[in-house]
Amino acid sequence: MAKLSTYALAGAALLALAPVASRAADLPEPPLLEPAPEPVEFGSNWYLRGDIGYKVYRDPKARYDTNAPAFAGNRSFSGEKMGDAVVFGGGVGYRFNEWFRTDVTADYETRSRFRGRLFCPGPCGGSGTSRETMKIDAFTIFANAYFDAGTYYGFTPYVGGGIGAAYLDVHNYRSNSAGNPSYSGDGKWNFAWNLTAGVGYEVSDNLIIDTNYRFVDLGEARSKPIAAAGGRGRVKVDDIQAHEFRVGFRYLLD
Repeated sequence: MAKLSTYALAGAALLALAPVASRAADLPEPPLLEPAPEPVEFGSNWYLRGDIGYKVYRDPKARYDTNAPAFAGNRSFSGEKMGDAVVFGGGVGYRFNEWFRTDVTADYETRSRFRGRLFCPGPCGGSGTSRETMKIDAFTIFANAYFDAGTYYGFTPYVGGGIGAAYLDVHNYRSNSAGNPSYSGDGKWNFAWNLTAGVGYEVSDNLIIDTNYRFVDLGEARSKPIAAAGGRGRVKVDDIQAHEFRVGFRYLLD
């Protein structure tokens, strides 16, 4: 009898637990936990730049484009020179990878003094020429591309170039011909281009010191129309090119 009672109690317990087990089997499986997405970095490839440099101009070519018969065959200047200048600039750029980057820059330079000699149809002394002077300043905007050649002990050499526009503005045009006249200058936008080579040195994760050489072609500067010897025309200074020796920084944005 005792065994029968034990079996009866065990059977009753199993019957009581059966609905609980059935409900447990119907419960949904616990959700799988997906790993949290890694944070995306914004702005780490953008950089700001600033530069200062010393600008040495090549000798340009100048002429007086006039319809005056007295200047026929004598419109070209001689002994043209342009003085040195200081250039300041800044810009923003983007580094696509460790080999290639681009930036857009704007630069302003201090006034450069142009001088040259021009045929003089009037009384100008024994030389038969007058000494012409003017001051020219320049503002440039360039879109540039650079190829970095790898980093060695913190130094990264690179080459590059750019195209853009230059605004050349003429001031204080004077002549030592009869009466020592002065004339009004004019401003003009030109197509401009540059070639550059340099090296960057990584001071920290965000700061790079940049030293570079840049050759620039800025186009043409001109005066306003000038009346002389029964004609009228402009003085034009062509082939304005310069060597720039620059130092600056690039700051990488986080």
